[in-house]
Amino acid sequence: MAQKWLCILVLLRQPFAPFVLGYFTFILHTHLPWVLNHGKWPHGTDWLCEAAAECYIPILATLEKLHASEVPAKISMDFSPINLEQLADPRFAEIFSDYCDEKIGYAEKDYHYFGHVGESKMQPTTEFWREFYIDKKRRFLDDYGGNIVTGFKKLSEAGVLDAMTCGVTHGYFPLLLDDRNILAQLRIAMDSHEEHFGKKPRGVWLPECGYRPSYAWSPSAGSVDIQSRGPVMRKGIEELVAQVGLEYFVVDGQLIYDDTSIKSKKKKKAKESEIALEQRREQLLKEGKTLPSLAKIYTVRSASEQIGRQPVSVFAREAKTAMQVWSSDHGYPGGPSYLDFSKKHTSGLRYWRVTGKGVDIGDKKPYDPAATEKQLEHDATNFAKLIKAELKEHDTNNEGLGIISAPFDTELFGHWWFEGPRFLGKVIEKLSAKAAIVVTNCADALDNKTISRGTVTLPEGSWGYMGGHHVWMNNEVRWIWDKIYPLEDRWLKTLDFVRASYDSLTEEKLPQVLYFLLEQAGREMLLIEASDWPFLITNKGADDYATMRVKEHAEALTLLLDTIDAYLIGGGIDEDEISRAEDIAMLDRPFADLKLSSWF
Repeated sequence: MAQKWLCILVLLRQPFAPFVLGYFTFILHTHLPWVLNHGKWPHGTDWLCEAAAECYIPILATLEKLHASEVPAKISMDFSPINLEQLADPRFAEIFSDYCDEKIGYAEKDYHYFGHVGESKMQPTTEFWREFYIDKKRRFLDDYGGNIVTGFKKLSEAGVLDAMTCGVTHGYFPLLLDDRNILAQLRIAMDSHEEHFGKKPRGVWLPECGYRPSYAWSPSAGSVDIQSRGPVMRKGIEELVAQVGLEYFVVDGQLIYDDTSIKSKKKKKAKESEIALEQRREQLLKEGKTLPSLAKIYTVRSASEQIGRQPVSVFAREAKTAMQVWSSDHGYPGGPSYLDFSKKHTSGLRYWRVTGKGVDIGDKKPYDPAATEKQLEHDATNFAKLIKAELKEHDTNNEGLGIISAPFDTELFGHWWFEGPRFLGKVIEKLSAKAAIVVTNCADALDNKTISRGTVTLPEGSWGYMGGHHVWMNNEVRWIWDKIYPLEDRWLKTLDFVRASYDSLTEEKLPQVLYFLLEQAGREMLLIEASDWPFLITNKGADDYATMRVKEHAEALTLLLDTIDAYLIGGGIDEDEISRAEDIAMLDRPFADLKLSSWF
């Protein structure tokens, strides 16, 4: 008997291992196109300033506060290198400071305006905005030294942030003409990321979550010559990701579901991909199909499997959690007390709340920042319960612990949904307070052997409309690809010729003027490939601006290639041609250490 009690006492003194139901991670996609030197308002650097003031600095502040409070806050964020280049550009410090001063001035004028017209009840909100921009400017200059990237780098060094990369200028991988252009998007991204964060990334956000497996591919746009070449066998995107040393990327859950090779004839159309994904799930369940769990980490099988290549994993976006955060119609951002995005005063500042679903813009009620706390508390609690329910469902039907991945555009949190950064903090706090759900990031999850694993052969797709390429290839934007494809082809042929002629593509071995022209042509090639241009045209967001930018980059690249040809044929170029090339470089010079070898 004494021996039995001794055993019990020994067991009681063993360290307690808390029960773990599963894991959760936010994955934020941080990107804006190159806008420096290309306008201010309504399209241009104001985009970048809005994102910095309303999204990036508030999210930084939220994560820093959690970390300082010893809340185990972890998160994955990718940063498109073209965005990093802008945020770290010394010119942006002055641009952002001036932007904040401008907003502070508008708030002060609005204070007097509302007092003059007898709407004193609006004046506290003008003071809120004044303090908001004073705070953002102070943080920007004092805490980050005029470079927001340094704040994210510190979080990465502290183990809070899993900093991922993205296609260097957000080129839409599935539609680019040649695998070498995709490799350049990835390799230059890796170099840029290491420059800003001091280490190579482990994960990559495929622009627009666009994926294409290996198959005999042919372009559906471009010149007759390009389209008539016939299908060319292309590598799967996962093979190119592995080739540059990256370990994981993010996909829409639809691609995981489609691995079952089940094609539902009753699939419904929907404007929101989250709704489409949830409808697909419900339809397949009604048909008695067994669906794979989206709470696993999947290893991608390749149709043209490379022997010995490192495995590449994917984290899948799950529909229920995505819709709750992303959708203003069906999710939290439509809460009545939250700041309304669409209604603005003549100053551009926003003073009204959502008020209610379907409420006319003229009937919006005044915004009260303090009144949002209760709504945020409710929504964060609801979201935490939703995560728990999804993990329980996985636990019931699968071996190993599940992980719910919640990928979103970073700019959703703070810009489209002003209270979003505070929501992120509250969710992380609530989940961290419950030992059963562990907040993690993708890099740590990849190393965690207790998380469920699976294998998948991915179909072609994206996180765009109906999971396909429509947003980036349709009748309205086909002309863009008619320009890009011949330029891609010509650019690669030029590089091939130079490499064969000089047995090198390095600055040390090429004539100085030739290297300068090639380097700038490479930048323009990358900039015209940005998926933002067809996206903005298709969605009527800033179609005139996007059209102008495509034409400007096409003209610049054509001029540079013509000048290179003239040099290669005649061995020299005149001063006017050099002057025009220098003017282009003054406008577009991200990636100071661009390597031409990135295309090989």
